[in-house]
Amino acid sequence: MKNFIFLILIFCIFTDLQAQNPEIERLNKKIESHLRNPDSTKFYLFQLLKFSSELHDTIIGKSYSTIGIQYNKLAVPDSAEFYMKKALGYTKRYPLEHAKMYLNLAINYRIGSRYKESLEASEKAIEQFKKAGNQEGVGKAYGEMASNYNYMKNSEKALEYLKKAIAILKEAGSERELSIVKQKLANLYYNNGDFAFARDIYEEVLPVFAKENGTNYYITLLSYADCLIQLEENYKGAEEALKEVENAFQRMNQKEYMWIAVSNLAQVYVATGKTQQAQEAFQRAYYGMYEISSPRFLETSVRYLEFLNSQKQYASAQKVVDRVKASAKSTRLKMNADNEIDFLKQAVSTYSQNGMVENSLQAFERLDFLKDSLNTALNHTKSLELQEAYQNDLQRERNLVLKKNNELLVENNKKKDNILLLGILSFILILAIGLLLFKANRNKLKLQQELVASLETSKKALEEKHTIEGELRMERERILVNKEKELVQVSMEISNLQNKIIELIENRDNPESSTALAKSIKNLLGQNNYWKYFKGKFVEVHPGFALKIAEMFPNLSDNDIAFCCMLKLQLSLQEIASLMGISKEEVASKKATLRRKIGLGDDILGFEKLIDHLE
Repeated sequence: MKNFIFLILIFCIFTDLQAQNPEIERLNKKIESHLRNPDSTKFYLFQLLKFSSELHDTIIGKSYSTIGIQYNKLAVPDSAEFYMKKALGYTKRYPLEHAKMYLNLAINYRIGSRYKESLEASEKAIEQFKKAGNQEGVGKAYGEMASNYNYMKNSEKALEYLKKAIAILKEAGSERELSIVKQKLANLYYNNGDFAFARDIYEEVLPVFAKENGTNYYITLLSYADCLIQLEENYKGAEEALKEVENAFQRMNQKEYMWIAVSNLAQVYVATGKTQQAQEAFQRAYYGMYEISSPRFLETSVRYLEFLNSQKQYASAQKVVDRVKASAKSTRLKMNADNEIDFLKQAVSTYSQNGMVENSLQAFERLDFLKDSLNTALNHTKSLELQEAYQNDLQRERNLVLKKNNELLVENNKKKDNILLLGILSFILILAIGLLLFKANRNKLKLQQELVASLETSKKALEEKHTIEGELRMERERILVNKEKELVQVSMEISNLQNKIIELIENRDNPESSTALAKSIKNLLGQNNYWKYFKGKFVEVHPGFALKIAEMFPNLSDNDIAFCCMLKLQLSLQEIASLMGISKEEVASKKATLRRKIGLGDDILGFEKLIDHLE
């Protein structure tokens, strides 16, 4: 069973991370918002690790360990182990973080049924927790060791380490971690058939886990529902709990626990006579566990096989037997002795009904051998004695708490009169304070009203100011428009005058006699163009245009800037030619040259927009 340390570790990672740049901060937020989605969490963690040079070693270590946790949730233990071991290399110099990494690795080993390796990793975690002076961590590691012994069917050892863990965590005052260890204790009683006591402990810790509504809550709810099934006392409650668990783990993409819930739901359907629903649920769980190569595949298969035999579906049962035997070659799906005994009991029945006598005899011989070789009676008796002793300890502790509560009740009754008197005096004092506050608030309200009146006066003055400013702005705009019109009109008049002079020259009656005169007039027009006059008027209308275009394009000459000013007024090629004393062809050529100088080339539309919008 997965430990809540997973979620605690994830939370610590993203509250401890100090973002060195905005991208790291963005990734941290993404990770926090996707903690319940293993695939998304992995993706953003790998993105975060691209910034390893900017992160502390402990943060890198925690990130790799968390990636391992996500692979664990996705039932990919090999990848989980790889990244958890990689995390250890980054935390060697930091005992507390190193201990946490070892504890996560221990949990991963336990989930993969590698109990010896899990115990070794737990012991290393304890060593590092002690080195860091963290007793709470030691308690959690003892609880993890207890879980291993519980799965190994060594109840004596499991109870021994649970008692150690409970004692340490009680002293540390860690209610949540204590609840986790109590959950493990309930698991121990469940595995030994004491379902009533296990149910009571689950009911005690469920409200604590419900506050977080996380993985540990649903795991505990799953076990609680199983107790109800075993006690045959509340199938409706068990069904509701299991459906809630299935939906929750489906959202979290934790498929193994989801299929366990479906398998248990199938048992509820069997008990309540819903045969068709039971078969569908068993089949879903069976194929689901096989698909993810879950170590619980055999346990689920045995339940399904028992159901098929009970329904006399021996052909389907034979297929299940064959698949289980084939899958046992896989290390992950290898049977332990107890599971194999349960499987062989059903396999014998299936072989017998299918007329496979030799196979049935072989299975029976293997079953008999396993029963003889397993000497669990003594261990079971010891575990029951230890459990009974612990139950007695718990009951004595409850009696002491009850006695203490009674003493407190008597003491509280004696104090009632004093409390009543104190209450009356307190009421009088509160009343007096209330009167003083009322007067103070009344004066404060008066001041606020005066302030509001002052603000309203200021507001009116400000509105009047804004009105005047608006009128002035409109007047300035009107004057500017008139000046621009005047500038264009003057430019047109100058252009027309020049054109008429040129026309007279070109249409003269006696070309030979007036050639010298025409030449002199043209030279005079070329020497005395009207640009200076035009420039002075243009600056009045568009004061910042020439300066801005010169700043934007330092490579433009004064002649280029003058040309831009004429384009700003949208003058024709002929008008520009007259003002500058050049031909229309030269104007067109100059316009193309100007576009190349400012980097627009053949983009005529872009050039026109630039000239039009620039002020």
